Amino acid sequence: MKPIKDSQFLFIDDDGTKKVFLREKYFEFVCLLVTDFYEKEIVENNFYNYFVNLLNDLEDDYGVSFIEHHIPPHWALCIIQNKHTIDTYDKNDEAKLSDIWLEFTKHNSLKSFIIDYNTPN
Repeated sequence: MKPIKDSQFLFIDDDGTKKVFLREKYFEFVCLLVTDFYEKEIVENNFYNYFVNLLNDLEDDYGVSFIEHHIPPHWALCIIQNKHTIDTYDKNDEAKLSDIWLEFTKHNSLKSFIIDYNTPN
């Protein structure tokens, strides 16, 4: 798989607060949705490469907002279909999606993909 160049992206939000976007964890979660939620194989197609480049080429809070504007199941479905799509997951599968999210956050000690930046003392 094509690597994410830095695991974290430091940015300043609209309120002037330093934040960190955990882009590698976001990518891992989207890939997990491809395999465990949609039960498909990850294929390094054009959209997969687009998504990796999108994560790798972040410049500011707008890029993070663009990624976060779409939920991870959307990105996973786009990778599977190899295109931007308006399709969505089956709402009857929300419990399965929730279980995958809870297990992922528990395993990675996460609450969000965007966290406050803590300056070391």
